[in-house]
This record gives sequence, structure tokens and C-alpha cells, in this order.
Amino acid sequence: MTPLNDSIVSSHIDEAEWEDDEETGGLAYFLRTDDAVQAGLWKPKTVPGQSEYVVSVDLVWHETILILDGSGQLEVEGGPTFELRPGIMVSLPKGVRTRWVVSGDFKEFWVYS
Repeated sequence: MTPLNDSIVSSHIDEAEWEDDEETGGLAYFLRTDDAVQAGLWKPKTVPGQSEYVVSVDLVWHETILILDGSGQLEVEGGPTFELRPGIMVSLPKGVRTRWVVSGDFKEFWVYS
């Protein structure tokens, strides 16, 4: 990630810059993190032979996602289930409980606000 000035950031994804995501057990790549918004990429941390990755999350921010690669399902407690595939966008309110079942090659762009 390269800050160009106080508010503009540019990035080229480098595999070495992915960080462990303690909340999901996956990997995150952060583009922006400040008090108002966070944005970046997420993917599962998989092991050889693993075909799917399951994570449950209680959202503490509003979350908007764009699926870039892979497939899966996003189940919202008391709400709908979304089929996830490249090009699908979903926006979820803060406070919902979710369960994700995604393929090993899953990758998303996310924004927390």
C-alpha cells in the first residue's frame, strides 16, 4: 500500500502483505483503515485438500462486499441466504449474525462503514 497524500492510497496486491484475520481465521489485505471506513480484500486460509471454509461472524460495522472469485453461501440469521459468485454484491447492516460457507478459491472486496 502506498499513501500518495493524506487521503489518497494506491495499492498493488502483494501476497506477502496479506495478514491473519483473527475474527474469521482467514487472510485480509487492507487498503484503507480509519475511524470512518475500512476497505480491503478477504480470502480463506485454506489447507491442502480443503474444499470449503466455514466462518460465523457478528457484524460490528455495516459491511458491503463484492465477490471477485470462487463461490459460496452467505446465511443471514433471521434473513435470506445469498448464493455467492463473482460479480455478486451484498450490503449488510451492523449487528446481523452471519454464517459463510465458501470455496477455497473465494476472494472478496469488502468495505466496513
